[in-house]
Amino acid sequence: MATPDRSDREPSPASVEADIGAAPKHNGQPERPVEAGVLSRAFFLGAVDTKHADLVLLSHSFASGMVDAACFSNWSVFAAMQTGNTVLLGLSTATTANNPHAWTTTLVSICSYLIGVFFTFRLTMLCSPQGAATNRLFLNSLFMLQAVMILVPASLIAANLVPHNPGGVATLSTATDVIDNVRIVSLLPLLSFQAGIQISCSRLLGYNELPVNVLTSTYCDIMGDNALFNPKNVKRNRRVASVVLLFSGAISSGWLMRSAGGLKASLFVAGGIKFAGAVAAFLFLKRASAQRNG
Repeated sequence: MATPDRSDREPSPASVEADIGAAPKHNGQPERPVEAGVLSRAFFLGAVDTKHADLVLLSHSFASGMVDAACFSNWSVFAAMQTGNTVLLGLSTATTANNPHAWTTTLVSICSYLIGVFFTFRLTMLCSPQGAATNRLFLNSLFMLQAVMILVPASLIAANLVPHNPGGVATLSTATDVIDNVRIVSLLPLLSFQAGIQISCSRLLGYNELPVNVLTSTYCDIMGDNALFNPKNVKRNRRVASVVLLFSGAISSGWLMRSAGGLKASLFVAGGIKFAGAVAAFLFLKRASAQRNG
């Protein structure tokens, strides 16, 4: 019996898999994988490359400086810096004459901040259990929510529904009239809640060197860094940039409150920065490399 020719044999499973897995060719060259469009499901729900997400967080440092400066200047309370609020809460047990609602404002701010952090991490576990960066739509929803929670208080201030110092340098009597009104507490839940989301995002994205809200630990990390004078020290650069931006945000807020725009101008600018950051992150953060190659 003649031996059958090799060309007559059934193809082996390995060869079939190789043919199926082979990339299509055009003019003898493998075609590149097609990138998903901005409106595609893969783009909306796919993972993002967090390489440049630190730029969004640094813009949040600037906005945080603006919001905290505005809140403290008007209501003697912080929206994000909970170390300061904890000290003010302790002081309120002994000195309340000049700020009768200090314990209320600081306690509301601290609790709202804690709830914001708790909410962000639990929601991430529910909606994107592999990490916030594995779902572009979810991650940018967190960014956009922060912007909304600043723009809503700014709108209420613009409508004159919440006591605040008018634009320009407030007189002592005006400041006293504001600080004595318990309604000053009404905007703190939103402002402090978004601050909790803000710092949670820095942790979820893996940028622990950017606490975003406060600088006490950042100062320590800068000076304790063994590679402090290494020109290629990226983490040091981020920390220093965060310090400069938060400080610059506070300066900007102070000058805006001396203008006719006052408090609402500071909050609108801070909210606008976060809104722009959310849009930029959605459009320009690249897809994760594993997805682009697969």
